[in-house]
Amino acid sequence: MTYVCIECGAEVDYEYLTKHRLKCTKCKEKRSNIWIKKRPPIAKTVIAR
Repeated sequence: MTYVCIECGAEVDYEYLTKHRLKCTKCKEKRSNIWIKKRPPIAKTVIAR
């Protein structure tokens, strides 16, 4: 799962977050509430009859 820092936009993996204890090494912020999950785009299929 990829996480994105809302302060600077850096994209990191979960292993990176646990290794650096939720600290963003790009903008030097260390808070748990600056990380959001980046979800892959969902392909919507429309079935017409």
